Amino acid sequence: MRVVFSILDAMPPGVVTPTSTPNLWAQVVEGGRAPLGGLSLPISVTYSNHAAFMTGVGPERTGLWGNAAWVDGGFMPTYDAGPRATTLFDRCKDADRRAVVAVGDHKLVTTMGANVADQTWPPTAEVPKGTKLDAFGYVADSAVVEADGGMDLDADLVVLHLNEPDTTLHVHGPQSREFTEQIGRSDTAYGHLVELLKPRWNDTVLITVSDHQQEQITHPESVNLRGACDQQGWGASVMHDGTAALIVGDIEPEVVRAVEGVEGVTRADEQTLIAWTEPGRMFSIRAPRIKGNHGSPRGRPQVAIISGGHEVVPALARAIEVDQPTTLSWAPLIQRLLGL
Repeated sequence: MRVVFSILDAMPPGVVTPTSTPNLWAQVVEGGRAPLGGLSLPISVTYSNHAAFMTGVGPERTGLWGNAAWVDGGFMPTYDAGPRATTLFDRCKDADRRAVVAVGDHKLVTTMGANVADQTWPPTAEVPKGTKLDAFGYVADSAVVEADGGMDLDADLVVLHLNEPDTTLHVHGPQSREFTEQIGRSDTAYGHLVELLKPRWNDTVLITVSDHQQEQITHPESVNLRGACDQQGWGASVMHDGTAALIVGDIEPEVVRAVEGVEGVTRADEQTLIAWTEPGRMFSIRAPRIKGNHGSPRGRPQVAIISGGHEVVPALARAIEVDQPTTLSWAPLIQRLLGL
């Protein structure tokens, strides 16, 4: 059996329709999808969800709550912290199974622990010179497809990632014409990826997900929670993470909730709070420079589709139609399918 885990970064489940995404919809018809989509980690951002995709372990154990992680008493980028748990790539290596990875965001290689995979693209921590990039400097979907075409996808585990939906949403927002057009282009790229998988289709389980969705940023001012922490002397550390924020320290939720622009606060563990903004707003020390963002509970819905030609696909598809999967669902499932 070959398991392929395909991620369309930030793709909202609601845009998957027969007309806007015919290639994605073909996989829904062939297999099935979670009717409400999947559900991300409490902070709906890229890096922590990708680390959890490959480990099945939550942030309460690893400290990888968002794009910035709380590790050893301080914040650091999640892609520098790494997955901090046994990954599917570790398990494949231990079981002498072959794993290959191709990602549009090169920082995901270390985030997911994919540096121990048998083959990765990009092959190093940097994008090869001359590669077509998107507006944020990540690899364009078309370049990922081109790279995939040159890889040996005859492996036990294949992880593929397209980044342009996320970049386009950040730059233009989910209500934009530009994102509507990007949906079609990314669906076309996804269709090319599926074609590359056809030679082993009858032995393939294809899991297609997104890590989160985004919301439109409309308010001209950000919510500076870090500034409020300093001014009011909370004795806590604050990390802004889009429309969410992580607060670590001895502070009560009611104090954070009282800050103007904060919609909600929840306690994640004894020392950690997660806050999120009112709709249309984001956390930052400066005015918003982008039109789309994520992090809040409003960004948690994910694409969740299972398809492929293997005989187990119908049962797997029916299962996610009944029980909503989460970010933490996929690693245990893949581990079971591959007997790792």
